[in-house]
Amino acid sequence: MLSLAALAVVRFGLTLSLGPEYDSNANRAEVVANAESPDHPTGSFLLRTTGNAHLLWRDGANILRVNAGIGGKLYFNPDVFDQDVLALQLSAEDRVRVAPFLHLALVGDYYDAWQLDVAPYRHFDFRSGAALARVYFLDPLGEVALSGGYRGFQYKPDPYFDFQAAQATAYAIARTHFGPNEDHELDVAATYHLERRYFSGVVEEFQQNNETDPMLRCAYGHEILDRCLVAGTDMRADWFQEMGLELTYVGPLLAAAGYGIQLNQSNSFGQSLLRQLVTVKISYRLPWNLYATVKAQLYITKYLDPVLLDRVVNTQTFITIEDENRNAVIVDLERPFVGKGLAINARYSVYTNELSASPVSFLRQVVYLGLTYRVGAR
Repeated sequence: MLSLAALAVVRFGLTLSLGPEYDSNANRAEVVANAESPDHPTGSFLLRTTGNAHLLWRDGANILRVNAGIGGKLYFNPDVFDQDVLALQLSAEDRVRVAPFLHLALVGDYYDAWQLDVAPYRHFDFRSGAALARVYFLDPLGEVALSGGYRGFQYKPDPYFDFQAAQATAYAIARTHFGPNEDHELDVAATYHLERRYFSGVVEEFQQNNETDPMLRCAYGHEILDRCLVAGTDMRADWFQEMGLELTYVGPLLAAAGYGIQLNQSNSFGQSLLRQLVTVKISYRLPWNLYATVKAQLYITKYLDPVLLDRVVNTQTFITIEDENRNAVIVDLERPFVGKGLAINARYSVYTNELSASPVSFLRQVVYLGLTYRVGAR
């Protein structure tokens, strides 16, 4: 027993961040051309804080990884108090080495976000959880991972969007090293993800009529009116598919470029779409121990029904409440203080609408300045 205990390795790490931020569109309001928008962009200063802890426990052929994070945003402008948020994220993987080339794992994750129950209730908080089984095939030149399991999702502002899903994912990465000292690395990764989502709400159907008044007409090409949409008898069910390809170079700098495509096929009117995503990321160490990262992402969305039912929800892939799923440019600077575990961070982000045929426009700019403290293993 003593010899087995001596082989166990436990590593723990903790990261804490705190700082002020300014958000030019705290309520994430969209502006509709030639129409009076129900909401308008409202700016506010806020205080942002996050904490993340991770644990690694290695005992012989078994590795247990646990990650936990908590974060919150507290706005100073009373007009956007409904956007205050507290979010919790947990994930765990218990992985066993069956053979040098084969690992098996059980994986679970949970995410929950809460927003204040105050007017005007412009909420987009949700709860999500998944339980998966995963198999890894390993090689010095790369690896392949296959996983499958269950995912549950609860959209708190509207139970129509709650769903239960069976899911499967395939991931592969190939690595190569080159250069005089093999200090340059090139990675190529590909992924495919499939979900069959069963929603708690019934399908919505679009009814056309022959009204002569264009303002009252229910027809393709005209504005959606509440009376043009009727509840069907079938329950909503979607096929969600996502594929991606990414190329990453690691050397004097880190550079990555990726392309992804998402296809959502729904039996409910207005919820089917095809989205393409292009991402570029560059990280470099500047003089004075300053680390800079620039990330750009471009979304190109095509809605497969003639008119759009709900932009706010059906453009979301529901990862965290922070994800915009919009065009974005993010610039991040970090200056660590060597040997102290402390770093100062500055970040600027700008978000605009994804490219699509729509009269809706969106603009949000965020500026952050804060401190980060790290202790233990990363």
